[in-house]
Amino acid sequence: LLCMRLANVFLVQTYIHPDETWQSLEVAHRWAFGYGFLTWEWHHALRGCAHPMLFAAVYRLLALLRLDNTPLLLVAPYVLVALIAASVDYATFHFARRIAGEQVAKWAVLCSAVSWSMGSGIVRPLVNSAETCLTAAGLVFWPWKRSTAHSLPKALLFASLSCIIRPTSGVVWLCAGLCLLVNQPRTGRILRTLRIVKTALMFGIGALAVMLVVDRLGYGQWVFPPYQFYVFNVQQDLATWFGESPPLYHLYVSLPVLFTSMLPFVLHGTYLGYQRGIAEPGVVAVLASAVFSLVGHMEYRFLYPLLPIGFVYAAMSMQSLAGPLVRRIVAYLLLTNVPATLYLNLVHQRGVIDVLSYLRRQPANDLTGIGFLMPCHSTPFYSHLHRNIPMWFLACEPPLDKSQLEAHYWEADDFEQRPADFLNRIFADTTGRCDRHPRPGHWRLLPSHLVLYDNMAQRIRGTLKQLGYSEKKRFFNTHFEGDSRRKGDVVVY
Repeated sequence: LLCMRLANVFLVQTYIHPDETWQSLEVAHRWAFGYGFLTWEWHHALRGCAHPMLFAAVYRLLALLRLDNTPLLLVAPYVLVALIAASVDYATFHFARRIAGEQVAKWAVLCSAVSWSMGSGIVRPLVNSAETCLTAAGLVFWPWKRSTAHSLPKALLFASLSCIIRPTSGVVWLCAGLCLLVNQPRTGRILRTLRIVKTALMFGIGALAVMLVVDRLGYGQWVFPPYQFYVFNVQQDLATWFGESPPLYHLYVSLPVLFTSMLPFVLHGTYLGYQRGIAEPGVVAVLASAVFSLVGHMEYRFLYPLLPIGFVYAAMSMQSLAGPLVRRIVAYLLLTNVPATLYLNLVHQRGVIDVLSYLRRQPANDLTGIGFLMPCHSTPFYSHLHRNIPMWFLACEPPLDKSQLEAHYWEADDFEQRPADFLNRIFADTTGRCDRHPRPGHWRLLPSHLVLYDNMAQRIRGTLKQLGYSEKKRFFNTHFEGDSRRKGDVVVY
């Protein structure tokens, strides 16, 4: 499994989620090398430090070995990601074997191995990937049956680690704990319940203490990111600034996207699980999905931790249908998942990665500054360039108070509406000292290179020429793009 995932991650030459770098590699690069960009979340302590610290350790090791200026800078973090993804596969096998038997486990690990969600989603340095790894390990030891109750401490250990990595993982374990308590036999229920709660509290307090210390090391002061996260996402409901999702988004978007061609098997397997008395993991998945649906902003990757449960139910269906259809089912899984994985890893949105590779190869005297005239976080940043030069991008920081929504300035939108006027304003004063990362809407020095999508380049070609820029290179990005701002090649001026 590890060899397969190593080959898998070396095929990743594209960029799907901004959080792949901006909430992991970019933060780790800043901690390891002393320069890099921290997004607004890190200035307001909304993010936990445990996940980027894993990659910071990788970067520090490279620096100690003086290998940080080699291709290993880009490769080494993905070796860690390959280990994470292989661990999900491995845990999925043992989870399935424990609750449904050896034959179902073989189908489950096949589902995990070929799934595009694993092959193109989990194999990226997302916090959701590490969360899924630890959740899958916890599912292996969770006492789904009374005879396995002794394994609860092991399950809670992995549950605690998943919550340290991403506190919202607690939703899954609260749902699992609720099911566990409800299913306790009537005889001795109170005593058993007290023991379970006591054990859970012990691990919970331990996880909280570790989280506080880790974040103290990362931020340099005592902070509690889960509270700040709650205020922003729940109390203020400001995550909708990045897009508001309908209440049933996870039902008719996330689940079909995550499982695609496996979804019919997942549904059939859930029915079989109910008949065979293996319904509890499905109940946990449904309850957790319902809780995750209570917020305004949703993304399908938020349900990554539920992938192992879905694979197990899909495997139950496949095992029951297999017989003479084994080869057809395997062929169906391969044909409906592998091409999608290859396309997403090798083709879709590769230009935003290729442009950083091109810029990294430019002579130091020629590359003295870069401006990204693109929707914010369209490309990786210092973690892929690894040069301590001034860089900036169009900001899109959200307001921190709901009362500021109407009056909040959004630089990326300002540029989109009036690109030529925006450029003439920010480049009007070319004297004096410019900040490395200028404030939104303020003037800045002309960088040696500008990067933008061709869709925008066509609108401001004349303005760029007046400023002294000429096109140097362009890179194919994708065949399909729903966001009109990101259409066309990635162009370097």
